[in-house]
Amino acid sequence: MKLRLLSLLAVLLFAGGVLLQLALSGGMVWADVEAGVYGTQVAGGSLNLSCPLMLSSSEPGLITAVLANSLDRQVLPVVTAEISSAGGRQSLSQPFALAAHETRIVQWPVDRSNVVFGGLILANVIQGRYGELDPRQGSCGILVFSLFDLKGTAMLVLISISGIALVLTGGMLWRRLQAGPAERVEQTLKACGGLAGVTTLALLTGLPRWWGLTLFLDAFALIMLSVIFTEFLLFPKYQGS
Repeated sequence: MKLRLLSLLAVLLFAGGVLLQLALSGGMVWADVEAGVYGTQVAGGSLNLSCPLMLSSSEPGLITAVLANSLDRQVLPVVTAEISSAGGRQSLSQPFALAAHETRIVQWPVDRSNVVFGGLILANVIQGRYGELDPRQGSCGILVFSLFDLKGTAMLVLISISGIALVLTGGMLWRRLQAGPAERVEQTLKACGGLAGVTTLALLTGLPRWWGLTLFLDAFALIMLSVIFTEFLLFPKYQGS
């Protein structure tokens, strides 16, 4: 009975670590996907827009856009920042003079008053068309929640490390408790190691906002998770003594 309970604990630790990594990478993708459909959509180029991946509920943040003029003359495009707000979407418009081939950094502050959908700050910025200068658009989302009064970066690091630690602890504990055929145990370890690698890679690709790759890895990890826990951990079919 004790051995069975310890094995169950090992499985739960491993699963908890994997799910923690998936929740974090999936949450970051969700924030940016929501931001992409939140504001006005325009046909044009991509605007370099950045924002923190995560903030605490008491922490202010900055939305940063890089305006660009690719023409050989000065332009005066109107830049519109659409930022989420509990009282309705805020739309802030202002013209910016850009010299020939100039780039300029512009920022907008955000805080808890900009949180919507229970824990997201969404931003959509449009650099409007000006003569021959095509419009540009960018969007980004921020996850907002509180954990031990930590700042957003500290929470991101803590959750990432915790996920890896749970996966390693659960995996090593499970390995020490197994008494089945060595071949079956090794197959299980390889499958679980592959799953842990995929979820960790999904988390790492979320940090630079490579959302297409992150989504693919998260979906692949969920398929692997269902197969592993069904075929190897929950209903192991050991053969022999």
